[in-house]
Amino acid sequence: MNDPVSVTFTLPCALWTRVKRFIPSEARSRIIIQAFEDELQRYRMASVDQLIALQQELRAKYGQLPDSAEDIRQMREERDAEISACNSEQRQPSGSSSC
Repeated sequence: MNDPVSVTFTLPCALWTRVKRFIPSEARSRIIIQAFEDELQRYRMASVDQLIALQQELRAKYGQLPDSAEDIRQMREERDAEISACNSEQRQPSGSSSC
């Protein structure tokens, strides 16, 4: 274990009695760790399922949206051209700059 931390649990008395009866004390921490890892995996998978459901809902509502990568590239090029134009106007000693 990396950097272990001690925690305190509150369990129902009947559950703790069964744990003490059936699980050796040296195995309890390992079993709890495994249960946490399993539960975390279950939550991750539930999150993925929710995301997939949301994607399907949006696709059904709006259809397949076009790829915006080309639009973004074009906007960046336009912005860069405007910045370059402003910079070149500012370097000229005479005349007024519109930037």
